Amino acid sequence: MTHSLSTENHRWKIVRTIGVVIFSLFILVPVCYVILISVTPDAQVGNGSFFPTHWALYNYSLMWQTINLARDIKNSVIIAGLAGVFAIIVALGAAYVVSRFHFRGRKTFLLSLVTMQTIPQVMMLLPLFIIIVVVQNVLNAHLVGQYSTVIVTYLTFALPFACWLLLSYMANIPLELEEAGLVDGCTRWQVVRHIVFPLILPGMVVAFVFSFLLGWSDVLFASVLTSPATRTVAVGLQSYVSSGEAGGAVYWGQLMAASLTSGIPIVIIFLFLQKYIMGGLAKGAVKG
Repeated sequence: MTHSLSTENHRWKIVRTIGVVIFSLFILVPVCYVILISVTPDAQVGNGSFFPTHWALYNYSLMWQTINLARDIKNSVIIAGLAGVFAIIVALGAAYVVSRFHFRGRKTFLLSLVTMQTIPQVMMLLPLFIIIVVVQNVLNAHLVGQYSTVIVTYLTFALPFACWLLLSYMANIPLELEEAGLVDGCTRWQVVRHIVFPLILPGMVVAFVFSFLLGWSDVLFASVLTSPATRTVAVGLQSYVSSGEAGGAVYWGQLMAASLTSGIPIVIIFLFLQKYIMGGLAKGAVKG
């Protein structure tokens, strides 16, 4: 009996190891190929060469000159960062009110959060653009191409997810802790600040990261609502290929080098917030 159990455990370890190796290959092979293309001359990439005859390390310097990549990365950090910050601030207030108070329209609000998650973003592009243009004409203000316009647009998608995530996380905070604070003379704001906020911080970090990624990787709305001065990096990367569509050269090496460079801020965020992200995902998924 003991021998059969050890044999079964050994087989399970082998299967698990093979699964981890296959999963790692699915992740590492594309990344390694992108790195390889980033140091391959464009002529050899166009000819279908897999390995370069010489290393084109100059792609990492030319990519800053072909387009204003530094400005595009800065725009993405500002837009995605502010969208993430505003999303968690508003979502925290909404999640606390919905989870702690009962009021008319509460179920409708919860239903709207779920409904917003089911609507494809491409279906919202034209209605949102028309609304922005109408408001722009009424106020006689220039809205298209402004940071604020893109940030508010991203909030329409980031807020429902952030609210729903923080609602599930708020359910794990015992109500008795807040009642004890109120009994000790704390105001509602002091309870939120000193009791709820520290406990829900990991969930807020997870909501911020997902909201940040939504703005960082978006191409659809950014290509319509930004100007050359406020263009994000996701839209800017298309410029390396657009010259080829017009009959010019396609800068494949620079495109891959810029893609790797634009991923550095995401890696930094995950490295610094890894503890909060893992804790927030684990605690937010379990109630009680």
